[in-house]
Amino acid sequence: MTDRTDTAPTWGRAALPLPSVGDLSEQQQRGAECVWCEAPLTAETAVDLGERRIRVLDSYVTAFPRGCRSHAGEAAYRALLDHAPDCARCVDNAASCETGVALRRLMREGRR
Repeated sequence: MTDRTDTAPTWGRAALPLPSVGDLSEQQQRGAECVWCEAPLTAETAVDLGERRIRVLDSYVTAFPRGCRSHAGEAAYRALLDHAPDCARCVDNAASCETGVALRRLMREGRR
């Protein structure tokens, strides 16, 4: 049995929907491959998705997932669509919401 504890940055990347860590290969867990498409990643092509601690029985395993720019941008777009309509800050002034700003930044990174 596993429980996931996210220690990813709370400024938006933690809001990205990620595949279950149990479904990821070792290369995906350590950030060498995209968590969505398994493409090999380099420092130039990867988007850091933040360190994740996964509880396995009585201990924790640390994963460092990363995604390719394209899939991270798509995930950020979906997360923003889920987040913004229910966020008072986004509705009043989108620039005042750190999560919304970060998700839009990740969407732009995906288009590079």
